[in-house]
Amino acid sequence: MSKVATKNYHAYSFDDFSLDLNRGCLLRGKQEVKLRPKVFEALRYLVENNNRLVTKAELIGAVWPNSFVTDDSLVQCLVELRRAFGDDAARLIKTVPRRGYIFAAHVEEKDLTAQPVAYTERVEQVTIVVHQEEQERQIEKSDLTQSPARSGAATSTEISTKAAVIGFTLLITAVVVVSLYLSRPPRLTDKDTVLIADFTNATGDEVFDGTLRHAMAVQLGQSPFLSIFSEERIRESLRYMERSPDQQVTRDVAREIAQRQGVKAVIAGSIATLGSHYVISLEAVNANTGDTLAREQVEAESREQVLRKLGEAASSFREELGESLSSIEKFDAPIEQATTPSLEALKAFYLGREQHYSGKYFAAIPLYKRAVELDPNFAIAYAALAITYGTAEEYETAANFSQKAFELRGRVSERERFYISARYYMDVWRDSDKTIEVQELWKQTYPRDFVPRTNLAVRYCAIGQFDKALEEARESIRLNPDAGVGYASLALCLMCLDRFDEARAAIKQAMARKLEPPNYRYVLYSVASLQGDAEAMQEQVDGAAGTPIEAGILATQSVTAASSGRLRNARELTSRAIDLNIRHGLREGASEYSAADALSEAAFGNCSEAKETAARTLAIARGRYALSWSALAVALCGESNQAQMLADEMVRRFPQDTFFKTYWLPMIRAAVEINRNNSAQAVQLLQTVGRGEMGTNAALWPAYVRGLAYLGQRDGNEAMVEFQKIIDHKGVLIPKDINPNAYSLYPLAHLGLARGAALAGDVARSRKAYEDFFALWKDADSGIPIHRQAKREYQKLE
Repeated sequence: MSKVATKNYHAYSFDDFSLDLNRGCLLRGKQEVKLRPKVFEALRYLVENNNRLVTKAELIGAVWPNSFVTDDSLVQCLVELRRAFGDDAARLIKTVPRRGYIFAAHVEEKDLTAQPVAYTERVEQVTIVVHQEEQERQIEKSDLTQSPARSGAATSTEISTKAAVIGFTLLITAVVVVSLYLSRPPRLTDKDTVLIADFTNATGDEVFDGTLRHAMAVQLGQSPFLSIFSEERIRESLRYMERSPDQQVTRDVAREIAQRQGVKAVIAGSIATLGSHYVISLEAVNANTGDTLAREQVEAESREQVLRKLGEAASSFREELGESLSSIEKFDAPIEQATTPSLEALKAFYLGREQHYSGKYFAAIPLYKRAVELDPNFAIAYAALAITYGTAEEYETAANFSQKAFELRGRVSERERFYISARYYMDVWRDSDKTIEVQELWKQTYPRDFVPRTNLAVRYCAIGQFDKALEEARESIRLNPDAGVGYASLALCLMCLDRFDEARAAIKQAMARKLEPPNYRYVLYSVASLQGDAEAMQEQVDGAAGTPIEAGILATQSVTAASSGRLRNARELTSRAIDLNIRHGLREGASEYSAADALSEAAFGNCSEAKETAARTLAIARGRYALSWSALAVALCGESNQAQMLADEMVRRFPQDTFFKTYWLPMIRAAVEINRNNSAQAVQLLQTVGRGEMGTNAALWPAYVRGLAYLGQRDGNEAMVEFQKIIDHKGVLIPKDINPNAYSLYPLAHLGLARGAALAGDVARSRKAYEDFFALWKDADSGIPIHRQAKREYQKLE
């Protein structure tokens, strides 16, 4: 029955929307946008308080004044409201993280009287809701208690009958809804993993090939609830299945991988044209049964809108798959922010990742560069460039790209923000504490992500917390047994603990799974060298020939030769490594190899050669390693003015470099003081440098310089403590920024121990240590100053 009444007509308008308070509805133009009552109330409060921050607590109090509800109820309202606004949501409703919301539109209030308003008596549709809103869905009591004048004098029997009918209807509705809910396929839990197949591309436009799958992985990867079977794991699974890791991952191939790997669900997608529009379809299926778990379809009006529409579909998908609304709202950056709005830029980035995952780092660089040319705000592409240049040992270039990525970190997803921040603190600040802090927070936010675990293993190893490093490396492998980098980190940790057989076994375990851990040849070569296995060493040298790591293996061979006193051979190997890098345009890596040689020459007492090598180093490139290592080399040789000039240049050019200030700079100054016969000051400068926790020590150079200072003080016992640290941690060789040419320090530590024991009056121990040094240098070149001096000292003992 329809009636007409005269009422006050109160409404708000903003953009092309109207909020009609009398009818309780939202209109876009003349079309009504359906809203639940509580969603309407939330919108009304935001509109009435537009352009100011409305806190979450204030909004909950306004919408649920007499009820206790959790944040999830509010989040659900805001999610539904954003969907109602569609493309305008991000502009109209601004989220202030951890505080509240701002309705940012210009609002006009309308208050018109004596307006005829038509309304129809109606019965509300009753639905079952999760939160405490059942009262809003009940039939108005007035329908059952109308006066005789309006209802034809309904009797109490008629009222009871009507109530019974309505109650029975509600019961049937509830049973149907619950039955449908219980009969649907079970959704995912936070223990399940999903695998994304390649999209079926029916458009004929190659830009979508691979790109949409990557975009979907990034969008879903924001979720702490969902665990995405990574691209690396897909490639390794295909290799294990004796297929090309580059083959297309169709829906059927994806299900086969999922069944082999125990993955719960496969997400398949397609894109097709509809006139000038694009239709994007998504479906998640149970990998074992084929049952559909979720399905979405969206339409993009143009090619430029495809990524944004895919992102919206992916967000809805997350809710269908079982993720909470509060999690979705917190971790749901728009896809054009989490990646890039440019399809072409995303395509270039995707192709670069393919090369990167294949170990072709140099081939990935121009593709990543193309991505940032197409979109200068593509933050994660800058981070990828930082990684590839870091792998190529072009550290200053890597730091510049990390800086750029960090400046754009506000435009990425939460997971990528962790990734970019960690790279920034490693590449630019070189601050272990900040890096570890970011990685630990990353680990807590995304507990199923293996990446922070892998990185923490390396960082903890670098500061001497070896047991903690080992724990993180093993957890990394448990979380992702198909990522070679986890085994490489585990091998590194085991080497730091001098467990060489286990380190080799970790690499072999990865290779048995048809994985190639990064830098595995370095690990196997180092283990073979430490165990004196010349055949195994040569195997890795031969395997590296003609590959991007050939120069690095040559430099590692050089360190091995220098550690046995074969300096002529070491110089020749370093020269080959330098030439190879320069031919590839990698001048910073070349200068690093040269600077490491300068350090060895200085430590061996070849100061003329050390100074010449330092000069050649700085002529190649003046990067962080070249400056800091050359500065220590000339400081050990008594060139205090030159050492200070290089240190000043380092501070001036890299003012944020925490590692240099706290690690290398005190050593450089201490070496200067030792040569000035001011060993007490040197000891004071090195008081806290490179000391690990609980007696462990990952930093060999500070221990060595501190040992020299104690010898200068004629404190033999303290000197022996420092040199013994090096002998006890023979496997602490990497990271090389902490221990360049660490092999060379091992024989010198025996010599330092011999000298300390002699000062302490322990002749037997001193004699034994001298003999150990001579045994290690049995093949040494003749004429090395420190070797000749050691022989003279030994003769005096007898």
